Amino acid sequence: MPTTNSIPLPGRRRVRPTTLRRQFVAGGVALVALASIVIGIASSYAVGRTLVERLDEELADAARRVSASLEGPGQGSLNRPGFAVGTVVAVITDQEVSGAYIDRDGNLQPLGGHQVGTLRSVEWESGEATFVRLLEGQGEYRVLPVANIEGAQIVVGLPLREIRITLARLNLIIIVVVAIVILAGASIGAGLVRFALRPLDRIRETASAVTQQPLDRGEVTLALRVPPEYATDDSEVGQVGAALNLMLDHVDEAFRSRFESEEKMRRFVADASHELRTPLAAIRGYAELTKRSGDTLSPDLQQALARIESESIRMTSLVEDLLLLARLDEGEAISKEPVDLANIVRDALSDAYVTSPDHDWGARGVDEAVMVTGDSQGLHQVVVNLLANARIHTPPGTTVEVRVKQSGNTTTLQVEDSGPGIPRDARKRLFQRFARGDSSRARTSGSTGLGLSIVDTIVKAHGGEVTLSSRPGKTVFSVVIPTQ
Repeated sequence: MPTTNSIPLPGRRRVRPTTLRRQFVAGGVALVALASIVIGIASSYAVGRTLVERLDEELADAARRVSASLEGPGQGSLNRPGFAVGTVVAVITDQEVSGAYIDRDGNLQPLGGHQVGTLRSVEWESGEATFVRLLEGQGEYRVLPVANIEGAQIVVGLPLREIRITLARLNLIIIVVVAIVILAGASIGAGLVRFALRPLDRIRETASAVTQQPLDRGEVTLALRVPPEYATDDSEVGQVGAALNLMLDHVDEAFRSRFESEEKMRRFVADASHELRTPLAAIRGYAELTKRSGDTLSPDLQQALARIESESIRMTSLVEDLLLLARLDEGEAISKEPVDLANIVRDALSDAYVTSPDHDWGARGVDEAVMVTGDSQGLHQVVVNLLANARIHTPPGTTVEVRVKQSGNTTTLQVEDSGPGIPRDARKRLFQRFARGDSSRARTSGSTGLGLSIVDTIVKAHGGEVTLSSRPGKTVFSVVIPTQ
């Protein structure tokens, strides 16, 4: 038989569900973050290009001044004022590279071997500036060829350090602004989503309140509805609210019809059972009266009278059970008085031993008083019905043990038998009315099919619960009720 339980596949991470509000906020924040990052990158790139273009203009101006001041190959061009700190002028020939740069103090410093090697490795194109890493501590340089005189390539370079610092500061500002925008977007988005989903929250609250109402029995009135302002056709959420209200109207009407039908059935059962008590008593009385003249009756007639008497007794028991269930279904309040559950168990076991001496009856935890608050007659009915169920549906020689124990604010009554057990498919309907166990549990006498239903109803009326566990050789009915 197929099952709805999913089996996680190896290597797959289980995706945790999230709320619709979180999905909307996360989606909005993701879009804002993506837009902010794209804008930040574009802005940084544009500013960087602008600064490099400005540096190229300064580099071209420096190149013009170097060209104008050239008196011959050498370093003398840097001696003139107007050159920025870090400016490099070099002369490159096939044999050697010579040049100098202006240090932070404004003094000329010759190029070292590293700078010479770097400049020698560059492939120069006339009029095209090039990025090179030239001076330690200055970062990259923008270098431009100025002129080629007698086979000597003259180049001018300006540092990119200030541009890199500016871009770093700009990027830091962009990062801070993007973070602020994301946080502000998350806060504003959460508020907007909360406002937009307010009708959905009211629908959820209404549905949750309906689920908390007792809908399984008794008169049910579903008065809760989604407020009209949240149940309109103006939006998708409003349409959901309107549909929920319409569904609740139909469900309320169905519950009302069910209750009226159940009420009619309960009144019929109660009235019919009440009316049947008198004729059944008369039938039983006439059967007993006729049996007194048994000497004059034939064996067949005596057997017929015995059957009439036994069936009248069984019918009377069925009528009494139906009347009891009818009173319980009507919500008749049970008495709340101190009851010695151990004494009830001892009396019920004595009756069971007399009724079925071929069973092995036993008890534990009943030597001392076990006080609970409840209805004495109802609790006696619970114990009697559980013992009768074990007696009827188990073969002779079966061990039946009753255990009573208290723990905290609860009292537990267990009836265990060593019979053949109850089939799994029969356990689901065992506490339903007129339900019978499987034929694998030997039946030596008939039953009404109401005993366990009465047990369940009485236990629930006491605020308790009855459960069942069964396997071949061990069937346990457990009744848990509040002590107070």
